[in-house]
Amino acid sequence: MSLIQRRSQKQGIIEGLFIKKTLEEQAKGILGDSKRAMKGFTSAKWSKKKMVIDEDTMTYSHLADFRFVDMKTRRAKSGYNPATRKLKAGKVRKKKSFPIHNKPIMHHKRMLIRTISFGFTEEVKAQFEELAKVNNLLPENG
Repeated sequence: MSLIQRRSQKQGIIEGLFIKKTLEEQAKGILGDSKRAMKGFTSAKWSKKKMVIDEDTMTYSHLADFRFVDMKTRRAKSGYNPATRKLKAGKVRKKKSFPIHNKPIMHHKRMLIRTISFGFTEEVKAQFEELAKVNNLLPENG
């Protein structure tokens, strides 16, 4: 049985609803935690981030700067840095780290894996089956 056929059956529809709801909850959590960690960032450019949930896929779009602000160190090139001090090539410089990307993402990734792996119990199946019946999502023969 192919994946498309399995998803159109009753069990696949119920699992899909559970996965989509779980992704939506974690997406809200990621955006909320990231916003909470960025309380000192006042420029409008830092608010350019979004989360898109499509069926069973979550996509997080943000500026590349988020990753660089999160880094704790950077490797220096030979020459002068912005403070005009001579640096040796390859020397590691510590800098102020703001955990606005990795910490929220990895925390919610662990929660997402745990919820999808162990959270789909019989009680949850029954709740989502009722939801699917109310919204007429279940096939007639299944």
